Amino acid sequence: MDSIRIKNLRCLTNTGDIAIKPLTILVGANSTGKSTFLRVFPLLRQTIETKTSSPLLWFAGHNGYVDFGSIKQAIRTSEESVCFRYKFEPTTGIPLLIFKTKPMVPEFSASDFIAPVIDGKLNVEIELIPDKDNESQTKVSKLTINFNENNAVLIFDTNGKVIGFDINERSFLNQLGKLEIKQVNRTTFIPIISDNTKKFNKNYIENLIKLLANLYHPKTSLYVIHDILLETINTKPKNFINKLKSIKNTPKVWQKNISKLTKTDEDTKLISDVAFACLILPLLRFADEDISRFAKNVQYISPSRSVADRFHRTRDISVAEIDHNGENLPMYLYSLSSEQKQELNEWLKKYFNIELFIKNEGNHLEIMVTEQGKSSANNIADVGFGYSEILPVIVMLWSWVNEPVKCPSIIAIEQPELHLHPQLQAKLADVLVQITKVKKGFYGSKLPVKLRNIPLMIETHGEAIIDRIGQLIEDGKVDRDDIQVLLFEPDNDGIKVRISQYDENGCLINWPYGFFTPNLD
Repeated sequence: MDSIRIKNLRCLTNTGDIAIKPLTILVGANSTGKSTFLRVFPLLRQTIETKTSSPLLWFAGHNGYVDFGSIKQAIRTSEESVCFRYKFEPTTGIPLLIFKTKPMVPEFSASDFIAPVIDGKLNVEIELIPDKDNESQTKVSKLTINFNENNAVLIFDTNGKVIGFDINERSFLNQLGKLEIKQVNRTTFIPIISDNTKKFNKNYIENLIKLLANLYHPKTSLYVIHDILLETINTKPKNFINKLKSIKNTPKVWQKNISKLTKTDEDTKLISDVAFACLILPLLRFADEDISRFAKNVQYISPSRSVADRFHRTRDISVAEIDHNGENLPMYLYSLSSEQKQELNEWLKKYFNIELFIKNEGNHLEIMVTEQGKSSANNIADVGFGYSEILPVIVMLWSWVNEPVKCPSIIAIEQPELHLHPQLQAKLADVLVQITKVKKGFYGSKLPVKLRNIPLMIETHGEAIIDRIGQLIEDGKVDRDDIQVLLFEPDNDGIKVRISQYDENGCLINWPYGFFTPNLD
């Protein structure tokens, strides 16, 4: 997932497409939607971690990360739906799993599918509404797919049945005969209108190809026509005829018709639309799998962090990662190997002039902090509230950068600067900038290992963080193109998002004069 757009979520009217960059800073006055936007990412994770009958789990109880209430409470006042638009533009192409329409056999096998990797930009927008019979339940009302200048729109009724199916403004629903298209899998982010059986896929594609019956010989195999259409999957409508002419094994009757198609725009458009319709199911499947992978690896730190207690009971709990509120930080630190503890302390000394160690008191643990210039270690409860607030943040950042097998899809942090002196805020900015340079390998479902940045999204009121990042850009220590600042500000129609970047001198572009200066008039 390369960008996201949100419409009608609480106070957010339309954010526009927000790219997922190595470092995104969210700023704005209170109650302008910063936290609402950032919390969409842990919302995705709590959805994928819980069995649910809805595309989004707005509230997951005490085990959840965020609480949006219900779909009814999440929708902006006076609006009827909330929309999420996801954009995919992988540099290595989009891998698709396409079902081949060969004669059915009793069991699935690898030969039933082909897996081409295609180039292009894919946009998927999902519109959600409350169930008319139960307003706490979320229903999909509309799905829009855009790929290589082709557009598909699917309309769902409250039972998940597709009641509208348009490809490039051409209705296909009534032309597919008795085939009933239904969203049968409700445990996904994107409605998958397939039950993963050969019968569904086979009937769907064959009925589409039969719409071209007047353009090929009656004895021509539908599978041959399907293979031809698949060879056009990277072709934009305006280049469609030339692509058809270049296919070597096109049946002779089609070769004859192709010369006529250059004069028959309607037939050309029909073939192009059918070819795109054949891609709808694999495109939806790819989008859902990609969002699911992204959601599983979201890391989130909330603004309420609970580390300042003097003693922490030892517990048999998971320490694979730090909780979103830092509750298991003592156990996480205690579980580190001697080598890892040494590496962590070297990192903490470099950026924050402190060292940590865990003191084991039988059934209790103490987090002890040694500050630079002081010989004695003190309990975390005795060294100032700022350290207890920032520790879950900086230790989590260290863990994801230094543990080779882990690679988060995004790290979303609310107000990391709480209770920090401006000097410590500036040091935190240094760490954030260093992480923008880190690239880690990860596995896609069908792609080889590749390297990418670990994206950070930070919601802050810290002017010192903003200023320090500008200084680092001016000093040439970070690429300004890797950083964006999103300013959430009131507008006549609600809240708008202004996208700002730094220039080569570290000054913010498209930035309101006096933003951090109070106006007391």
